[in-house]
This record gives sequence, structure tokens and C-alpha cells, in this order.
Amino acid sequence: MKSHARVVVIGGGICGCSLLYHLTKLGWTDVVLIEKAELTAGSTWHAAGNTPQYDTSLNMMRMIKYSTELYDRLEAETEQPTGFEKCGSIRTTILQDRVYQFKQLEAQAKHSGTEFHVIGPNEIRDIFPFISLDGIICAAWTPQDGYTDPASTTHALAKGARMGGAEIYRHTRVTDVKRLPSGEWQVVTDKGNIICEHVVNAAGTWARDLGLISGISLPIVSMEHQYLVTDEIDEVKQWGKKFPLLRDPDASFYLRREKMGMIFGPYEREGAIFGAYGIPKEFGADLLPPDTDRIAYVVEMACARVPCLASTGIKQIVNGPIPHAPDGGPLIGPVAGHPKYWALNGFSVGISQAGGAGKYLAEWIVEGEASIEMFEFDPRRFGAYAGIEYTIEKSKEVYAMMYAVSYPGEERPAGRPAKTTPIYERLKEQGAFFEQRYGWERAAWFAPAGEKAEAELTFKRPNWFPHVAREVKAVRERVGVLDLSGFSKFEISGPGAETFLDRVCANRPPRKTGGIILTQMLTKKGRIESEATICRLADDRFYLLSAAVAQTHDKDWLEKHMPTDGSVQLADITGGWGVLVVAGPRSRDLLSKLTHQDLSNEGFPWLNAKEIEIAGIPVRAMRVSYVGELGWELHHEMTFQRTLYDRIMAAGADLGVANFGTAAMNSMRLEKAYRAWGSDMNTEVTPIEAGLDRLVKRKDRDFNGKAAIEAQLKEGIRWRCVLMKVDSPDMDAPTNAPIYAGDKVIGIVSSGGYGHTVGSSLALGYLPLDKIDAGSTVEVDVFGERRKAVVVPEAIYDLDNQRPRM
Repeated sequence: MKSHARVVVIGGGICGCSLLYHLTKLGWTDVVLIEKAELTAGSTWHAAGNTPQYDTSLNMMRMIKYSTELYDRLEAETEQPTGFEKCGSIRTTILQDRVYQFKQLEAQAKHSGTEFHVIGPNEIRDIFPFISLDGIICAAWTPQDGYTDPASTTHALAKGARMGGAEIYRHTRVTDVKRLPSGEWQVVTDKGNIICEHVVNAAGTWARDLGLISGISLPIVSMEHQYLVTDEIDEVKQWGKKFPLLRDPDASFYLRREKMGMIFGPYEREGAIFGAYGIPKEFGADLLPPDTDRIAYVVEMACARVPCLASTGIKQIVNGPIPHAPDGGPLIGPVAGHPKYWALNGFSVGISQAGGAGKYLAEWIVEGEASIEMFEFDPRRFGAYAGIEYTIEKSKEVYAMMYAVSYPGEERPAGRPAKTTPIYERLKEQGAFFEQRYGWERAAWFAPAGEKAEAELTFKRPNWFPHVAREVKAVRERVGVLDLSGFSKFEISGPGAETFLDRVCANRPPRKTGGIILTQMLTKKGRIESEATICRLADDRFYLLSAAVAQTHDKDWLEKHMPTDGSVQLADITGGWGVLVVAGPRSRDLLSKLTHQDLSNEGFPWLNAKEIEIAGIPVRAMRVSYVGELGWELHHEMTFQRTLYDRIMAAGADLGVANFGTAAMNSMRLEKAYRAWGSDMNTEVTPIEAGLDRLVKRKDRDFNGKAAIEAQLKEGIRWRCVLMKVDSPDMDAPTNAPIYAGDKVIGIVSSGGYGHTVGSSLALGYLPLDKIDAGSTVEVDVFGERRKAVVVPEAIYDLDNQRPRM
């Protein structure tokens, strides 16, 4: 065994071997993989091996498309059989709402290059002759799908990695993983130790237990998943040809050919957890006892949909643990607080994802960033709230709803509430409907008195549409209050704080105490890693705010870029500080009742902050607005929040003060064309492309990504983010919808919604430069219907941005 390596991958399943293979493809040959048993001895060996390219996530579509292409060519490259069979797959539905989703994904697939068609009943029967079409409206047909032999494919990846110079150590048990004072990692095994620069936890079912060795609590738990292998079926033998995988999401099962029989895999409502508090020591390449009672009702529905199943016997029942994360997505990326420790685990459908996951993580490790946006897979999307009990509850929910329709604005209940603010109950009593972000419960909208705060699940205008309209009207005409305490909040201090921020931010830090700036933090390639609002509190002290979901991510990113000389300190103060937004043309009138502070433009200018008292409570008042109106954010110790809120609402009663939620905020920010991090801004675009040139201060300063920005300004950009007014009276454009000029896809929607003030559906999206001028017309795909869209100036409401400065 080697004593040193650049990368050590722990876990010899298909994901670990894929990463090893792709590291060698990028030129890193000093890489090793350690497996405690044989390759594939975890969940890989008992996986069904399906490779569906259908997914609601564009980036996952990209990942799976790459996987299937890799598996298709891998045997020729390595001369190692993979068992890959391209047969296509169909996903049927009896629900009209799922038809909308099919059409949305058919459109989205154009961005990933995935072949995707919505087909009717007659075409379904031609492709899959054994089906009963009772109630079926249509199906999604993805011809490039297939299935592979997981073990054979893993061994082909392993062979390819060895051909590239990697080494693999089987039957080698890892007993410890610890960080050395040098910053390197020591992987301790029963066959010797390896010191490495990077360590990757690809241990699958054992990933959580492996992480705990190093003090890392990964939000992963394994669910039991059963599938049945049937005896030979006469109809299959008589058909004599291959046929596609069938998924019936309404009955929650998948079905495919296995020799002259079929494999049938159900996702039942009441799933079972395995090894949540530690995998039994004796458990290895083992299966779990079957539990047919748990899946009997799905079997019955499957027999109704595919009648020939009812007359065959069962050859084998496979029941094995499959890892899950709370949101159903994998964990791919850096682990916060543990530099160069990477996660590659939590794959609930890992065979289809493994090829792409290995590719993009290899890019991230070698090049410092992946070629696609990875935040939805990043382990740092979770925080301490995602402990084992939360993970169990959410994973059970994910498993039960594996095939459920994903609705806009849907909020699923498991594991809630995790984090609440002191006024949570106050808002709930006033009709708040809550959404959860990074564990925080925050009001999305408010039902009027006498109505229950229940959200209709629909792709069209929901029941809460008029409620949001009322909230927007209140903020635009009077004054509204919003609890945004979930903001990530950091204090950055020390003699090197300003120099540090000047280096990591594209915009220059505020020069004067009380000054506020908005800035992006960029990757080496000039792409947007994160966005922050920064306020200068003193010569050597700054207050940094970013998105709620970015708390772990941003803290980890900032820490990794801090100087090592101790000149900068970073404190995460998120949980201790609340934020109440008070916005609208009467906000100055309201707050003036509660303070002696001069709130005029002269006494309290826009983009400035002051430490003042509101209703006798100390607050850091920041004059900023994400809704495009006069307003303040009142940052305060969380212990004061209930009193502060009550006094504000009482003082504003005669001014028509109203609660508003994040849905109204989103409507208003779209009317102002304010970009949102995570959708309009991510690691696939630069600030120049996002239309945020004004926030990149380049003169006489160096900062992360500057060289890439300079090069782009010299060479020119290929597209730019613009606001469009969409002629769509009943539905709004979904994220990642394609934008057309004639029959050619020329752009992509980054976010869409309804502008209640202007009375129109709106969308922000990326268009080529010859289409970005105001008045240019394009077409946006809105759930399968092409709707005319007109590019508007930088904003459609208060174009000159005067109202926040009133």
C-alpha cells in the first residue's frame, strides 16, 4: 500500500469508482480507492441498475445524460463488459397535473440535450405492448434511457481508473480519518496508513458512520428498497423483442425486462429505515428480509396496469438499504469545516447518477469548480438542524413521494418546524402559510381572517394568488412588515477585515462607517459563487448578510479564503439576530412614531445603516429594500423580536400596516428586475452576464475572479439576463423554461412569477445580445405552450429606482 496519495476515495461502489476514473481523466494519477470488501459490496451490487434521464432538476438531467452516454461507450474503451442496454423508458400518468409537469420537463430537456417526448396512448401501446391503458392520458418517453449491470459497470470504471494510473485496495478497512497539523488527511486502515491532500467519503450505506469517525454528521439515512424478480412470462417470450422500462408514478412502481421475466420495484407509502443509529457490524454485502405486506397494495395496482404480472410467479425478492438525504438529492461536494474532505454519497438512485457525479466532483476537486451549478447537491445546503431525527422523517417522506407530482410552491410537512422565530405563533395566528428554508419557517403568504392557510397544489393560479395581490398592494401603497430573520448573518472583524473583503468581493467594501453595498463573491472563472449585502460597522468591523440557504456554504467559503495570519475573525451570528422588514411609502411615517432618529433622506440616506432605538428597542436599522419601495431592515437581538413586532404593528394600525410574505416580496422584486441568488445568479454565469456590471468595481484592486471578468469584458459576452413581460394569463414561466426565436431555442428562464402591481406575468431570463433590447419579442415555453414575451427596460416598475430613495 502507498504511504502517500493526492486523493484517497473511501468506498468501492459505482460512485467511488466513477470519481476515481474521472480524476485520472483530468490528469490526476496519484489517486487511490480503498474498499473494505469487494468492489460493489454495498448498495451498488443489489441495485436494479436503471438509468432514467427523467428528472425535475435540469442539472440532474445533465448528470444522468452524461452517465448513460458514459455507460454506453465504457465497454469499448475498457474492454470490460458493462451490461448496458439502451431500451428507452416511458412514464405514464392518469393525472392532468402530471401532464403539465411532463410538458415542463420536455421543454427543460432541450437545455440538457436529453431526448424527451410526451406521447399518447396509442404510441404507448406500440412501445410497451403489455400495458392496460385504463385512465392513461399520456406518457413521457425518453428513448435514450436504459439499464446497466451495476457490478459490471463498476468494474469497468475501476479498470478504466487503473488504466489511468489509479490504484485500488480491496479488503482494506478504514478505522480512522483524521486531519494532520499540516492540513493533510491521514487515512488509517488495517493494512497501513495513507497521507493525502484530499479524502472523499464515498462509503454509501456506511457514509454516515464513516463521517462520524472524523466528527462529521452527514444528513444521510438508508431506506429499505425492495424489488421483485419474476419467473418467465409467456407474453414476454412471445413478444421476443426488447421493450422499454415502464414507470407508473400514480401507482408508484417501475418495471423492466429481466431475461424473459420482469423486475418490479415499488415505492410504498410507509418505508422502513435501516441502520439509522449505526450499521450493524456484522452487516456486509447482505440483503434484508423481505416484507411483502408493506408493498402488497402496490403489487395489486401493478397487476392491474400490466395484467401479465398477475399470472407469473416470483423468482426472487431483493431488499437492500439505499441511502437517502432529507431532500432526496445526493451529497456531492465539500464538507463544511473540514478542508479538502469531500462527500460523494446519499444517492437514492445512484446508478443513473454515478457517472455524472464522478465527472463533476472530479472537476470540482481538480479545477476548483464544476462546469455546472452544484449547489442543489452541495452538502453545505444543510445545517445543524438536519440531525438524525430530521433526516429520518424527511427521508421517509422523500421515499413515499418518490413519484409524486412536484408542484410550484409546494411545502411538504415532515420534520417541521425545525427552526422558528419568536413571532412564529403570532404570524400563524394571523393566517400565515409557512415555507421552510434551511430549516427556518418563514411566512410565504397570509390567508385573510376566517380562511385557513392551506395551499392549493396546482400549476395554474393558486388559491393564494389574490392573497398575495393584497399584500403587494399594501406594500406598494401603504406599509408592510415581513419577518426575514432567516438571513445568514456574519460579523467579519480584525485589522485585515477590509483587505480580506476587498479581495473576496467583486464590489469594493463600504468605505465609511454605516455604508452598505451589494456584492457578489466569484469563482476563479468569474462566476457567481454567492451574493452578500455588507455594512461597515467600524474601521475594522463589517456585517455581512446572505441568503438563508447559504449559511453553511458561505461560512465555509469565507473561512477557506481567510488569511492564515489571524488578522481576520469570522463570527456566525445568524441564530441570535432577527430581521423585520418595514417597507412601503408610509414606512417612514410608521417608524417615526417609534423613534427620535431623523429618518429623512438627509438624516438617514438610502444605503446607510445606523444603530438606533425603535420603540425603545436597540436595532441596527439598514435602509435597503428588496421590494423597490422606501423601507428599512431592522436587525435586532432575537429576544426583542416579539415586543418589537407588536409595537410596530400597533403603531401602524392607523396607517394600514399589513403583514406580507415572501411570495409578495418575490412578485415585487421581479417587477424591479432584482436578481435572485440561486436562480438568476449562480456558478454558470458572471455578474456581467447577469446584468450586474455596476457592482463589479475593478479599478486599482485585485479580487477573486478579476482576470476572468477582465477577459470577458475584452472578448464580449454571449448572453445577458433581462426582464420580460410574458403573455400568459393563467400560468407563470417555470425556471429553466426554454426561450425561442422561431423554432430555435435561444435562451433560458432563470425565474418567473406574476407582477401584481403591473398586472402581468414576468420572467427574468438569459438572451443573446441581439435580443436584449427593450421591445424585442421572443416566445417562452410555459408548460408546453409557447407564450409571447416582450423584453422590457431594466425594470417594469419605477424604472429610475426613485421610490426606495423617497
